[in-house]
Amino acid sequence: MKERYDAYRFSPKEWLLFLSAAVAGYAGLSMLLYGSLWPFVVFPVILPLYLHMISAWCVKKQKCLLKDGFISAMEAFVVALRAGYSAESAIRECCCDMKKLAGDKDPMVCELVYMEAQQGVGVSVEKLFLDLADRSGVEDIREFARVFAAGKRRGGELDRILTTTVRHMKQKQETEKDIMAEIASRKMEQNIMSLVPLGILLYLKLTSPDYMAVYYTTAAGKVMMTGCLVLYLLSWFWGRRITAISV
Repeated sequence: MKERYDAYRFSPKEWLLFLSAAVAGYAGLSMLLYGSLWPFVVFPVILPLYLHMISAWCVKKQKCLLKDGFISAMEAFVVALRAGYSAESAIRECCCDMKKLAGDKDPMVCELVYMEAQQGVGVSVEKLFLDLADRSGVEDIREFARVFAAGKRRGGELDRILTTTVRHMKQKQETEKDIMAEIASRKMEQNIMSLVPLGILLYLKLTSPDYMAVYYTTAAGKVMMTGCLVLYLLSWFWGRRITAISV
């Protein structure tokens, strides 16, 4: 079954989980910043933005999983080519190896099973790689598919060309992992710092309710709380964007 990796469909369990988290988080912020639940009138406007953000995170996660599996699979694919297998036979060998390595439910294993089935009805390996590249939305997979298609058309040392391509993909993957390891501590610091303002506000509300009452009972206080919330969200999104790594 074909699957597109540039979109994500929530399962019923995920819908329940994410909606519950949205309601709980929004209610908590409403009580913390405004002392009431009246901000829920704008919840229908906020919810699509929240779900879009969650969906984008899930898409990125599934692309990373597919990309890692693809690189591992193509390493096995190139080894099979260098051992004298045809591209069609190399796909079958690669599928068997990946099942042992990652299990039947791994996205790349599912793609290899699909490719193997399509080969049985006469679809060429080049078209299968190009189709996967189109559905994946991953640049490395697109590049491999283009190189493979060009190599098959022109002939020559396909296994050597693909070995070089896979080696470059592997080096890029290792570089990205090194970068992620380097910024992991910064992400943790950002997460902690993002919770500090809310923690301070909760502490003041619990220990000095009279001092904070002006922010919940006057129009000027509510406007100031709204301004602080906007600045807080902008800084959070900015920090996430700085530490983001594209697939």
